[in-house]
Amino acid sequence: MAYFNHAFNKVFIGTDSFQNTATTTTDEFTKGEFGFVDPTTWAVPADVDASSALKCPLVLVSGSIYQNDKIGPFHGGYKESVKSKIINPKYVTDFYRVDPCPLQQATVSVGFTPDTSALADDSSKWAIPGQINCAPDFICGQTYYLRLDLKGSPILRFLSRNSYFTAGAYTGCCPADALTPTLVDPTIVYIDWAKQFLNSPLINAFIQIEIFDYNNVSLGVMTKANVNDAAEDWNTYTPVASPATGNGAGMYITGAYVDTQFGDCTFYPTDALQAYLEPVKIYASEVDYNGDPCAFASLCVANTCLPIQGSGFGENVVRELILSEGYNQSPFYTGKDLRIREITQGYDVTNTISRTAKYTRYFIKHSVPRFNNPTGTFDNDQYLLEIVAQATATTTANGANAAAVITVDSLTDIVPGMVVSVNGGAYSTETVLSVNTLTNEVTMSGTVAVADGNTLLFIAATLPVFEGFVTDWLTNAGSGCVGLTVYECANICTPPTVFD
Repeated sequence: MAYFNHAFNKVFIGTDSFQNTATTTTDEFTKGEFGFVDPTTWAVPADVDASSALKCPLVLVSGSIYQNDKIGPFHGGYKESVKSKIINPKYVTDFYRVDPCPLQQATVSVGFTPDTSALADDSSKWAIPGQINCAPDFICGQTYYLRLDLKGSPILRFLSRNSYFTAGAYTGCCPADALTPTLVDPTIVYIDWAKQFLNSPLINAFIQIEIFDYNNVSLGVMTKANVNDAAEDWNTYTPVASPATGNGAGMYITGAYVDTQFGDCTFYPTDALQAYLEPVKIYASEVDYNGDPCAFASLCVANTCLPIQGSGFGENVVRELILSEGYNQSPFYTGKDLRIREITQGYDVTNTISRTAKYTRYFIKHSVPRFNNPTGTFDNDQYLLEIVAQATATTTANGANAAAVITVDSLTDIVPGMVVSVNGGAYSTETVLSVNTLTNEVTMSGTVAVADGNTLLFIAATLPVFEGFVTDWLTNAGSGCVGLTVYECANICTPPTVFD
């Protein structure tokens, strides 16, 4: 008998709180509450806390998301709480948390920029290892080619293929009395490349460029809207008449795409979805006139900021909920007459999750062994229980400190009573006391150590109790899974360009 290595998925909404008040029965769980109950009493046991001695099987429960118990005179039971199968902690194989992560735009440095000037020769940022010449000489009478490749979901949606463009910058005729080719200001090459990129309809909607001149001074952010503005610095730039050898210019190229959308997705089959889109991926390389990047030691390219797709957005979570409800025999109506969706309480599903919020999600994977399988083969059914926890606030530390006051980049969604996790680790025992909107400071109840650029995740204070209980419960029962695994966010790289 073949073994189907797949876990059945079920979503539990815990956007309100973790219910651990003893004797609370399943019919008392309100929308957004989740917790564990004893399958013999269907009530929360007395020892559900962060230092629990429990090791008996329990059932995971969450309150119903529906407002009405019946649809018409016959179909009922919609306000019944959502329950898992009985979870024997000895058969729990995984317990992990997936933190929400902000997306990160891609930025590449071409030539001599503030980023490449500070990179070591063995830095992992070099896009092509060994090609670290950031200030090559450009001579008159030549054409230099730079190829730019753009990849990712936005590009595929636009062209149904990846996009590329090769710009050729001619450095102009040599002086009539020159015996040998003379050097030209490299800035004019970068300006020419950038203007060709941003005048190409194949790629100009997806990038913004910042040029650095011969003296490593920024000429500003170039976009398709202002590239041909005669008053901009790159169009009024005066080349250096006698440039020295080894002096370079450069540019940052940053992915800059915003999807077109019309309000909230209606889940009609032709609707597109912004939340699944990757950031634009950028690849640049100097090539010869045949397009070969390997014919010579080409111009340096560095990955200043790598693209990272965001996660934990409400747009994604609501789709997981729709799928789970479909498995529960509550299909989500996606036809043309949206009045049917209202009748079947479909809007109770979509309104449960805020599309703009970000959510922490917990996963418990357990198995239910079949000891009396009629085939004579020992078999397991696996179940993956997903708990959508409270909306969270993700930001980064602005400066390093180990104090009760943390300076952050953004105070959005941070409120008193939250606890903080630094770079996806365990939540601190300190809670937020207050926030200062003038200084972007968060005052904690005790010392929290952070480094500049650390990703900080703020979340409601009941979730550390849930984490502690499950960890103790599994340990007490002798489960092979005795700890919480955290899938944390990478530190966010701030693109050096200043967007319009």
